[in-house]
Amino acid sequence: MFFTLVFLFLLSSFFINLFTFDDVKRRKRFIKNSNFYRDLALKVFNININVDNFNVNPDENYLITPNHLSYLDILILKISNKIVFVSTKEVEETFLFGHLAKYGASVFIDRRTKNNIKEEVEILKKHIQQGFDLVIFLEGTTSNGDSVLPFKSAFVEIAFQLGVKILPVCIKYTKVNDEPLNEKNRDLIFYYGDMKLFNHVLNFMLKVKSVEVNVKFLEPINPSDFKDRKELSSKIHSEVLRCYTN
Repeated sequence: MFFTLVFLFLLSSFFINLFTFDDVKRRKRFIKNSNFYRDLALKVFNININVDNFNVNPDENYLITPNHLSYLDILILKISNKIVFVSTKEVEETFLFGHLAKYGASVFIDRRTKNNIKEEVEILKKHIQQGFDLVIFLEGTTSNGDSVLPFKSAFVEIAFQLGVKILPVCIKYTKVNDEPLNEKNRDLIFYYGDMKLFNHVLNFMLKVKSVEVNVKFLEPINPSDFKDRKELSSKIHSEVLRCYTN
């Protein structure tokens, strides 16, 4: 079932890419198409999402900053037709998953170098101006769930330059296979460290029968209320961490 969904998603996305010539329309169709298959995947893998406080202003655009635990975070956060994920060149260059991210309407930046930061900010700004919300994982990687890793303040600079509010989000996985999440079963969900992606995905498909996760949208933060990116980064991190540890 998983590979059938992947095949149909890639095939439908290929035709969208082939026959849609306007960049904005193509991205919107990518999002709509990926959200359709996302809903199917959630049903197939019995992933139950409890969304709290999703009361954002539909007339505004946001830089969404969740904590990061798993590739499942992407499925979980695709809850509107405005969301675009900011991913990395490493993901773009990964076999199969690069195409999945591309056809999921991701935009890619190179975190390995700061040489192109100005150009990349302009690309992100363009997407905001086109009416999309951007999701960026400020931890820069996934964690093992013990806590929330420090946020990289360099990427918070983007918020100042984009001129949009930041929307912190707290992701908490609560159950796996109807059992409370704990140190023994968390690695079925969490993907981190030197884990091999394909092995982890295969293990997930074979062993996971159900997942429950809470997603809480915190109060929007206005970057103009802070003197610099480090102060802003600390504020975002403290809000997400407080939610995650409660």
